[in-house]
Amino acid sequence: MSKLEQRESAHVSNVFQFSLVGLIIFSLTIIGGSAFVGYKLTAVNKPTLVQAFVTNPNDKTQSVHVGPWGTLIMRDIDLECPAEYLTEEVSHPQPEIWTFKGKNADAVKSLFAENGVSAAQIAQAFAPGGFTESGAGTEMRPSEKLLFSLDAEIRGKLYVALAGQGVNLYLDYDLAVFKRLIYLNRGVPQLSDYQFLLTQIPTVERRVALACAISRQSAVLAGLVIKPDTDIDKIAAYWGNVPNVRFTDVRPMLEALRELPEGGNLSLFYLLPKFARNRLYTYPLPPQAGDPAMDCLWSTFNFGNDTPDNRFNDAAYGVQYIQKNYYRITAPSIYGDILLLLNDQNEIKHSAVYLADDLVFTKNGNNFRQPWMVMHIPDLLATYPAEPPLKVVYMRRKID
Repeated sequence: MSKLEQRESAHVSNVFQFSLVGLIIFSLTIIGGSAFVGYKLTAVNKPTLVQAFVTNPNDKTQSVHVGPWGTLIMRDIDLECPAEYLTEEVSHPQPEIWTFKGKNADAVKSLFAENGVSAAQIAQAFAPGGFTESGAGTEMRPSEKLLFSLDAEIRGKLYVALAGQGVNLYLDYDLAVFKRLIYLNRGVPQLSDYQFLLTQIPTVERRVALACAISRQSAVLAGLVIKPDTDIDKIAAYWGNVPNVRFTDVRPMLEALRELPEGGNLSLFYLLPKFARNRLYTYPLPPQAGDPAMDCLWSTFNFGNDTPDNRFNDAAYGVQYIQKNYYRITAPSIYGDILLLLNDQNEIKHSAVYLADDLVFTKNGNNFRQPWMVMHIPDLLATYPAEPPLKVVYMRRKID
């Protein structure tokens, strides 16, 4: 009882009494002081509205780009193939096989010699039992001794010549492991002889770890910054003209974000058609018999389709389709423009869909180890080094 009374006494002793006028003056003083302190804090520390969406100003993976597409905030990321997709190939690595379609053994020997392979190495490569020649071409099974005898300089010539011929699945992708199998292609480190590399690693766990690590792909996360003064009609004019992009479904969310005191941001995901939206940042399942080859051409020209058209598995059909429905432009500026990479014979080696700024929707390869993703155009071009360099051509769909 005494303790309770003491606490009550202490409480009473801290009570301040004001007249009505004094109470009003005191309240105004508190409010004014709080407002002044708040103003000084925000005046010094409050970032601009766009900067507010950059979570860490010191993070160089983030950037903001303004244009007819609106205000895009971008962040660089890396994608890695799921280990479950790689278990089979790393559990039972197959011997390295090089296939040269349409080339007989003499033509392959000439190719090797032209690109720095010595006579002794060529003789070793074409020793009895090391190759098979048929009407379809030549198939080689390079030995461990031969593969390790190729130094980085020879690899830098030979593998560049082999790139794009389907000889080796991993020739066209940047990797940085196991220096004995690494070479430079126009300054880009690349890995050769992937299957052979797997046979040199003793355990499944370590093979899985390696396969995941070298499957990493550079990609971009992007979104629109919506501010209270954002012109949604202007955004609609840019993003709403691709087939199966229903901008009317996105507008309510944009308007809701615009009503927020500081605005908000919207993932680029919502501005893609169904085909791309369902696949972005994912890997296709390992193929089954009869599945389409989900390569760049198939992905590019199905971008706006509700149902994929598997005729784009046929390169000849793709070329005819482009000639009939597209015309060449100097540079991309409209959502849905097409990027093509052509070799010196004007054959299409890669294609992608232009989104905005320097971003494209792409799938780099026809295998399940390559995801659908958004990339910066310069990064995409670096993924396809060649000698002579591939030509970059942009196309736009004809207006019906």
